Amino acid sequence: MKMMEATVEYGTGKRADIWGYGGSAGKTGSAETGMFDDERQIIHAWFTGYFPYAEPKYAMCVFVEDGTGGGTSAAPVFAEIAARIMEWEESR
Repeated sequence: MKMMEATVEYGTGKRADIWGYGGSAGKTGSAETGMFDDERQIIHAWFTGYFPYAEPKYAMCVFVEDGTGGGTSAAPVFAEIAARIMEWEESR
């Protein structure tokens, strides 16, 4: 779990950060598909993580077809969804 926390704090998952809501932790990833759009290689990207990291309640995977990388394409989506879930939790 420490490595997943470090991915968000120091590494490729910085855009998955939801510190205002207890933080998050996770892992970025990308996969070459072997397909091309003209000359551009098609890559799929994901971020899989949990939040809040100190006392995890939720786990989520965001998968982006034809993304650029897990940290750039999927992590921001993870952060937005996670923040909204935590906002909802606070309003209950």
